[in-house]
Amino acid sequence: MVMKVKGVLLSVASVLVMSLSPLTNMFSLSTIDPMVASFYSSLFSALFCLLFLGIRKKSLTFVNDKRIYLLGVTNSIGVVCQYFSLFMLGPIAFGLIGRFYIIFSLALAVFILREKIKSSSYVPIVICILGSFLVVNTGSSNNNMMGIMLGLLYTFLFALTNLLAKKLVDRVDSSIILFYNQIISTLLIGAFIWIARGDYKAFFAGESLLFIVIAAFCSGFLGIILFYESIKYIKFSVANLIRSLNPVIVFLYSYPFFPIEITAKFIAGSVMIVVSVIWLNLKQE
Repeated sequence: MVMKVKGVLLSVASVLVMSLSPLTNMFSLSTIDPMVASFYSSLFSALFCLLFLGIRKKSLTFVNDKRIYLLGVTNSIGVVCQYFSLFMLGPIAFGLIGRFYIIFSLALAVFILREKIKSSSYVPIVICILGSFLVVNTGSSNNNMMGIMLGLLYTFLFALTNLLAKKLVDRVDSSIILFYNQIISTLLIGAFIWIARGDYKAFFAGESLLFIVIAAFCSGFLGIILFYESIKYIKFSVANLIRSLNPVIVFLYSYPFFPIEITAKFIAGSVMIVVSVIWLNLKQE
């Protein structure tokens, strides 16, 4: 029981930290290209992982598992889609679209990880999904179809990336997994930028670099480390349902800077998400 409480607390901490990244990333995208922002996000996340390994006095070991390289590929595509979707939608709409992650992660947990979901948990799961649809449909002048499609693609890829991590986290240190994840993404995105533009000046970030560093630390390092640690103690599906709190936290962080109209749909969807998460955790053994 204590271990499950620890897992829930780690998952909640992950949400609070990672919810900062849409706001800080949006500040950076005011002066930098989304592709370059993706490159620096992955690069600084990898550097934070190395620093963390050094603090813990752990060696960076070679992982002989093809899944860890596939994890890097799915993450690199997901990061690029994430930044382009954020650029097109804005932080609040982007945070709401990101909750489709819950649908993809639940499907992957059931059909690939073969996790069992108690029959008494289906009602809060349905409420959570319906709440996600309500908040996603909240009106915003910044919404466009391409941004929504990229948002859906990035949520699926991140759900798949975390599923691959779930299969590795029991025998490989979570910070080592994350380092491989981010360094592979850095190399792939950097190579694409170089091939496409052929000029080192394409990597210039200027004053946006500070915001990218903050976002990389929150979302690409600390938030994911907390998430990987949480799924050692609780089910993958439960951890991801807790992450459905993300749009509410992103709204609280971002509204003072990027306000939107607070509609009845938004309020209803947010309440449904919070209630369903609490309900589901009470139902879990």
